Amino acid sequence: MLDVRDVRLSYGGVHAVNGVSLDVQEGEIVGLIGTNGAGKTSLFNVITGFTRGDAGTIRFLDNQIEGSSPAAIAASGMVRTFQTPIGFPKMTVLENMLVFSHKERSERRKLLGGARPDKALIADALEILAEFRLDGRADIWVQDLSAPEMKMLEFARAMMARPKLMLLDEPAAGVNPALMENLEGHIRSLRDRGVTFLVVDHNLRFISAVCERTYAMADGKVIADGPTSDVIADPEVIRLYIGTGPGEAAA
Repeated sequence: MLDVRDVRLSYGGVHAVNGVSLDVQEGEIVGLIGTNGAGKTSLFNVITGFTRGDAGTIRFLDNQIEGSSPAAIAASGMVRTFQTPIGFPKMTVLENMLVFSHKERSERRKLLGGARPDKALIADALEILAEFRLDGRADIWVQDLSAPEMKMLEFARAMMARPKLMLLDEPAAGVNPALMENLEGHIRSLRDRGVTFLVVDHNLRFISAVCERTYAMADGKVIADGPTSDVIADPEVIRLYIGTGPGEAAA
C-alpha cells in the first residue's frame, strides 16, 4: 500500500531523514519508534506532502506521490493526524468534524460559510463521535476540550475523510490509561474494517499492543525493523531508549 524508498531531507547541515526506506502492506498496523529528533515526524511530513523531500520515491496504491500537495494525498486516501492536534478552536466539535469531512472542497466552503449542513453528513459525524465517546461534547467549542479529548477528536476528524491509510503521529501522548485502552481498541477495530495504519509513538507498551511490525529510527536512519517484539528487544534500540545494553546496569 505504501512504499517509501531512500527518502532524504536535510535542514542546512542536519540530515533529518537520511535514506529511509519502509513499506506498509494493506491491513497492517505498522509502528515507527525513536527518541526525540530521530526524524519520525520529518518523515511523516515528507510522506504526506507537508514538506518536500530532497530525494527518494514514495508510492501509495501504486501511484508515485512525492511532490504532490497534502490535499491531493489526503484525497487519494492517505490521511494523517498531528502530534499537536489542529482544528478550529472557536467552532464546535461537530462543526470541526463536518469541515474535515470527505466532501468536496466546495461543500466544505459552504459549511465554513454558515450554510446548513447535509443531514446525512451530520449523522455520519455523530456516529463517529459516539465511537470515540465524544458525542456528548458535540456542541461545545473545541478550545474547551481537555488535552485527551483533543487527541481523540483529532483521530475522529481523520475518520471523516474516509481514509484507506492513516498515519498517526503520537496518538498516545497525553492520553490516560483508560483512554489508551479505548484508543487501542479503535485502531484494531478500524483495521478490521479496512483501514491500514502507520503509527509513530514513544510509548513502547502502546506500540507493542497494536503494531505487528515496527521500524526504529535514530539520527534520521532506520536502525531496526521487523516484528515489534524483536525490534523493542534490539540492543541498539534498548541503548537509545534507556542508555544501557542487555546485561549492563542502568545508571
